[in-house]
Amino acid sequence: MMGAVFADFGMVPDGMRENKMASCLGSFFVGNMISGGLTKTNAFEIYLNERLLWSTLKTQRKPNMDDLLNSFRKAGITIQG
Repeated sequence: MMGAVFADFGMVPDGMRENKMASCLGSFFVGNMISGGLTKTNAFEIYLNERLLWSTLKTQRKPNMDDLLNSFRKAGITIQG
């Protein structure tokens, strides 16, 4: 939305084009509200193809590095470090 306001393609209403700073700030805040609402599920899942390697929804906790490394090892992925 911010790009459309500054690029002036005629896709946005005249009022938004005339006050670009307020339009960008409004777009930023609305975008943050929407993304915040979508991420409140606390879901963190890792899939390899269709195989679930880690699910925070199932374990009810966030993974630590050992959890992630063990999940990758079980899937046959080796990580050099």
